[in-house]
Amino acid sequence: MGLEILKNCIDKCRGTQILVTFEMVEQKDNLYTYWYYPENKRALRPGIIVVDTIREYIEITRVAEGDWERDIPAAEINELVDAINQMEAESGGTDFSEYVTEDEHSIYYGDHAVNEIIKYLRKGEIPEKGIRMWY
Repeated sequence: MGLEILKNCIDKCRGTQILVTFEMVEQKDNLYTYWYYPENKRALRPGIIVVDTIREYIEITRVAEGDWERDIPAAEINELVDAINQMEAESGGTDFSEYVTEDEHSIYYGDHAVNEIIKYLRKGEIPEKGIRMWY
């Protein structure tokens, strides 16, 4: 079942590019505030991401208009883990993903913006603005 879910998702998204943009709007000491825009739709209310570089903390404090959030049950996540592990095994791999025990809260576009910001932070950079694209 999990493999079918993953394949259906890939088939539906094939050739469709999705993106989120973000820009820093305030910097005060170790706190950085970003606005993020699903699909770069700047006419809509932006979401807000706050980064604290001292506490190494990042949080979405307001979900953008046009974004959505949901709680993903651990069982649903583990179906995808099964599918990923099955594909890994079929290709002869041994680096399997681990199962989760807790549900996960997800903010669709916001999470992608956060991950892009984290990519910069890991390199010791503070991004002024950025974009994340995926299929």
